[in-house]
Amino acid sequence: MTYNFQQLRIPEVQEDWYRVDKSRLTEDLQQKFVQLQPDEETKEFLTNSIDKSTWVWTQIWYLLAKAVLKHFWTITDINGWLGRGSMFVLSAAQARSLLSAAKRGMNSTGALVDVGAGDGEVSRRFAHLYTNKYATEISSCMRKALSSKGYTLLDTEEWWREQRFDCVCMLNLLDRCSKPRSMLRQAKAAIGPDGVLLLALVLPYKPYVEVTTDHKPEERLPIQGVSFEEQAASFMQFMRDEIGFEAVAWSRAPYLCEGDFAQAYYWLDDSIYVFSPIRE
Repeated sequence: MTYNFQQLRIPEVQEDWYRVDKSRLTEDLQQKFVQLQPDEETKEFLTNSIDKSTWVWTQIWYLLAKAVLKHFWTITDINGWLGRGSMFVLSAAQARSLLSAAKRGMNSTGALVDVGAGDGEVSRRFAHLYTNKYATEISSCMRKALSSKGYTLLDTEEWWREQRFDCVCMLNLLDRCSKPRSMLRQAKAAIGPDGVLLLALVLPYKPYVEVTTDHKPEERLPIQGVSFEEQAASFMQFMRDEIGFEAVAWSRAPYLCEGDFAQAYYWLDDSIYVFSPIRE
């Protein structure tokens, strides 16, 4: 799904990005839902995206470079090398609202790890809530970007064995990795006492894996339902029954991406969750 800012009035659309139909939810999920709003940090990202889309020579350079490099690199590596295509999910205030509602994971002297962090733009907006910030990323270009932003890089396979974290972030990762169930179990093992999993997942669920030949995951999440609310409820049930995570707070927000000549920015519907491990 895309959004054309020239055809719609931005304030109206922004409100729709954050709404859910509570009549489709159980009382428990209604109580755990945190209503977010478009704030100044969100609007600043949109304004910057609009400005960048008008940089004619820069956009031409992006198009030419992508046309050549796509024969050798993945889109992730290309974007990392060009420094384009940054994403936005949560502002610092929005992340704080979710974590505060969950009443967990707010140890400001603790550690955060962003798994599959990309260029770090998504989590850097709230990573400063923690003293130490770590990241994993398979793209060499993105790893360089993460290092420049002060992240300590961890091994992509062994990160969850090395230490315990107050906040493990998996932001729009599960539908882009080959083994999401395995990664969720790793996340559970890596969370310290009173720590949380901060997770974002685009709905409707449509997995696409960049690094596999058929672009399909080896493990698929059993998400059912048609509406946003049905799929969110299905995912939270799966997390509880099969992985051992209890949803303590959740919300809806746009997954925003810098645009190009065609559109100033693109967006998808993100479901955002704060999960707490169920300790046996």
